[in-house]
Amino acid sequence: MASGSALIFDEEMSRYKLLWKDPVCEIEVPERLTVSYEALKTHGVTQRCKQLPVRQATEQEILLAHSEEYLEAVKQTPKMSVEELMAFSKQYSDVYFHQNIYHCAKLAVGATLQLVDSVVKREVRNGMALVRPPGHHSQRSAANGFCVFNNVAIAALHATKNYNLKRVLIVDWDIHHGQGVQYCFEEDPSVLYFSWHRYENQTFWPNLPESDYTSVGKGKGCGFNINLPWNKVGMTNSDYLAAFFHVLLPVAYEFDPELVLVSAGFDSAIGDPEGGYNLTSLAQSVCQTVQTLLGDPAPRLSGLTAACESALESIQNVRNLLPLPARLQGESFTAGFMQAVLSLILPLAYEFNPCLVLGVFRDSGAKTHLTPVWGHLTSLLQGLAGGQTLTLLQVRVTVSALSGAPVPPLGPLGAPKPADVQMMEKQRQRLQKRWSLVQECWGLLR
Repeated sequence: MASGSALIFDEEMSRYKLLWKDPVCEIEVPERLTVSYEALKTHGVTQRCKQLPVRQATEQEILLAHSEEYLEAVKQTPKMSVEELMAFSKQYSDVYFHQNIYHCAKLAVGATLQLVDSVVKREVRNGMALVRPPGHHSQRSAANGFCVFNNVAIAALHATKNYNLKRVLIVDWDIHHGQGVQYCFEEDPSVLYFSWHRYENQTFWPNLPESDYTSVGKGKGCGFNINLPWNKVGMTNSDYLAAFFHVLLPVAYEFDPELVLVSAGFDSAIGDPEGGYNLTSLAQSVCQTVQTLLGDPAPRLSGLTAACESALESIQNVRNLLPLPARLQGESFTAGFMQAVLSLILPLAYEFNPCLVLGVFRDSGAKTHLTPVWGHLTSLLQGLAGGQTLTLLQVRVTVSALSGAPVPPLGPLGAPKPADVQMMEKQRQRLQKRWSLVQECWGLLR
């Protein structure tokens, strides 16, 4: 069984910078990488992780997501003068090139692939690749938004090609839409791409109509591209949790991925003006993410209320438009139980903000389809109460979940049975006057 978390970093990826004046690009600085790693060292996190070596990506790996013409063009940048680099950069949008950026971009892709290999081979359970330049804006034949090669897209293609994975989930929580990832997989049902991002009715960068909720994929990929656009600023923890409970988690459980990749932009954190460039909040966010991967308890969330009307409208739009893939159709008891977990139990629990979680599970001594569900419920509840979770009458899967071990997948869930939906509606009506997170979004679930 895989255990432990990997960390992959090489200071070489900090050795490029903007060589001319550009108010748009000057916020992308080498310190974004170095302060994050130093924070991990200061908090004792690096010592707890398995350190993976960095390698350069091969040209064949880069060509998984990019054209030969674009790769050949980028390969010329190490020999360019500053003036030539300026002219080359102007061919693209909001990006700059440096004589060392091609080398760093190959390291960024290679580091990401090293992490994928270690996770898929079960050498580690999870991990983080601290890489620069970023990647989710770059497209098949274009650099964009400080991104040269699309690290996460190449990683997903590498996993499906070399390990025969059939279902890869990409979660993009950067404040900007990762249009490059969307373009790469919008016709591919083997990759589910989910992005929540600031949109403001197309007035926020990258200002694309295809960043709206109406873009759900094309052809066989229809339903496997999910954009959740935020159309106002100042979204709160409650807004993000609503999206988490009512869009991301339900879809992720139905998709049943074999690998989850996260494009971890931290530019929605408090104190960050835009793009992950507040070095203090960036370092704190990186530390909390790796600590969570290691199994440390997450900080408690207080002051949760109902999501704002704008957030609920975006969630409603996504759920109304999203088609149900054929493999997810049908009814199941497990689907009803997990819907109760996601739409009732978790929202109520997060709003209550307990100091201790006590789970009481029944083990009938017989094989039951609910046994793995207890494990998933236990894992989800450990995000509460600073991880202080106790269980009584635990089954084996629940004990494993408490120890941080992965729990068995549930498989395709299908739809909940009508009787289960009616039961949950009765419970919601009973609870809605007291718990705002329970009453919100219920109409989306039917």
